[in-house]
Parts: sequence; C-alpha cells; structure tokens
Amino acid sequence: MSNKFSQSGTPQFKVKKVYSFQIQPQDVDFQYQVTLAALTNILLTTAGYNADENGFGIRDLNKNDCSWVLLRLAVEMKDFPLQYQKIEVETWVEEVGRASTTRNFRIRNAENVIIGQAVSNWAMINRQTRRAQDLILLDGIHHFATGESVEMQKPIKLASVESGLIETFKVKYSHIDINGHTNSMRYVEWISNCFDLETYQKKKIIRFEINFLNEIVFGEEVSIFANEIEKNDFRFEIRKNGATACKARIVMS
Repeated sequence: MSNKFSQSGTPQFKVKKVYSFQIQPQDVDFQYQVTLAALTNILLTTAGYNADENGFGIRDLNKNDCSWVLLRLAVEMKDFPLQYQKIEVETWVEEVGRASTTRNFRIRNAENVIIGQAVSNWAMINRQTRRAQDLILLDGIHHFATGESVEMQKPIKLASVESGLIETFKVKYSHIDINGHTNSMRYVEWISNCFDLETYQKKKIIRFEINFLNEIVFGEEVSIFANEIEKNDFRFEIRKNGATACKARIVMS
C-alpha cells in the first residue's frame, strides 16, 4: 500500500494535523447548536482527511480491497459550537496494534480554547470477507503513532440494555454508506432521537460513547432500546434482527 515517506523513513507529513470547519445550517438543531451526529461526522471527516494525506485512507485501502471500520468512539464536550461558528479539529494516531488503531482528536473554538476531545478505535477489514486484517500489513501507518493520549477516559466496553424498547423499523436506502452497511452517523441520529426537545432545552451532553459490534445492512429490522441507569447516565442498545449491532452511552448535565 502507498505511503508518504522519505528515503530515511521519516514522515514527510506532520503526524499531527489541524483542520478547520464552519458549522453550517444543516449541522444544527432547533437551538442552533451542532447536533451530536453532525459533530461525529466532522470528527470522522477529519480522520479521513488525515489518513488520506498520510497514505492510508480509504481510497488507498480500497486498492487492496480493504476499508476502515469504526469500532469505538468516545467524545467529551464542554461546549457545542453554534451555527456559523468556526472550529478547529486537531487529530493524530496514538497507537497501532495488530487488530486496531487509536486516533485522537482535540476540538478548539475560534478563541483557540479546547471545547472537546475524542478517542476513536478503528480496524481494517477485507471488503469481501468482512474480516479484520492484520495492521502490520498496512505499510507506513506505524510510523505515525505518537503515543500521545488525550485528557479523557478512552471508550469502554458497554453493558447490554435488557429493556426499554423505543422503536423498531427497517433499514432503508439513505441509511447505507460506501461500505454497504449503515453509516455511523445514522446510529448517532437514532440514539439522539430517543430524547424529547425539553430534555435538550434543559440539559447538555457532556460525554457520548459508542461500541460498534455488528454491521447493519439494507432491509434488516432495527430495534432501539434505552434506559437511564443512573441520573443523567443513559445507555442504549441497537439490535438488528435480534442480534446486538451497537451499544452506546450518553451522559448529560
């Protein structure tokens, strides 16, 4: 697979990179605040930009019939930016194992104040077999691992939600992405929709995390379960045809 290295093996690109975004009207909710799904999309877009620039993006992987899949994501926010506000997202690879890699993010506002952080775990899969591939085969990515963490708890393994059915529906065309399964932002939208408007008016999200376990494809039946296990600590489970597809958590204040 292609990579961007000099003859000495030193990366020609910075291992940490900052990308700028402006919050657009389609990214905000009824309070003019960026939605959790739109914020997730910005983070994943940032990851894609950086991976592309460093030679291990999806297009590079596709040449070998592979792709990236998101395993876990945790986001902590002090403030959610508003419509038309500008933010900068800094990203870098913390570590690369054989089965997965960790990518981190810092989100700053226009005043250069850190308003959020995030940690993500990724696996490389074969697009035909859908099986995880050994990352030792991915030329160059290990040289970008900085070992630098962020000041937040990493994504944890979330427990199952045994009750609290919210809704059931079938996966449709608009839910499917280029990997042929449900787009990551759709899960976040489905989870966000479990709350009413009054909840968003009175409370704010301070932590979101999600574990992806099994992909959801077109036509499968999806059921969403939600429970408040402690005050302001909400847990979610999305099942497809009865099997767990993902588990998630939202903490509010």
